[in-house]
Amino acid sequence: MGLFGKRDPQEFYDGYGFTITKTLFDPPRLSMLPAIYQDCGAQRWSVRYPGAEPTFFAYGDVLGCEIVEDNEAEQAEGLSGSEVASKIIANPARASRVNAAKRNSCLGMGVAVAVRTDGEDVSQLMVPVITSELRRDSAMYERMVQFATTLKDEFDAMSRKASGE
Repeated sequence: MGLFGKRDPQEFYDGYGFTITKTLFDPPRLSMLPAIYQDCGAQRWSVRYPGAEPTFFAYGDVLGCEIVEDNEAEQAEGLSGSEVASKIIANPARASRVNAAKRNSCLGMGVAVAVRTDGEDVSQLMVPVITSELRRDSAMYERMVQFATTLKDEFDAMSRKASGE
């Protein structure tokens, strides 16, 4: 297909012995976010960044998973007046984000997955769910939390299946 056409993601996995049985994360087009796929039969999953070769993991490589949220408002607690003023001058956009967080807005949320890589090294994969300010009392926020929870549950299920639970 053309530049903006939908491509079958399985084409990127030809020759790797990986069959996509489930899509865990399908990033927006033209973003640099990774796609995450699962091969349930082989108990493997894969991360593929745009323009790069896919990376493969076994279910047992998932060491932990949690939903994390930006906490800039908590970091600003306890600062004196002069410290707050100097932070505003240094970075007005950050000060605006702190104020938004104090007004019941979520500034960002993602699913962090601890993954065993080569040998015993551990890396963290962050799947962004919310990337801009979003009110916590909105329907969209609720949908994003549900998506994050579903994604976390998928990784937790992989880890449990690998450990034989």
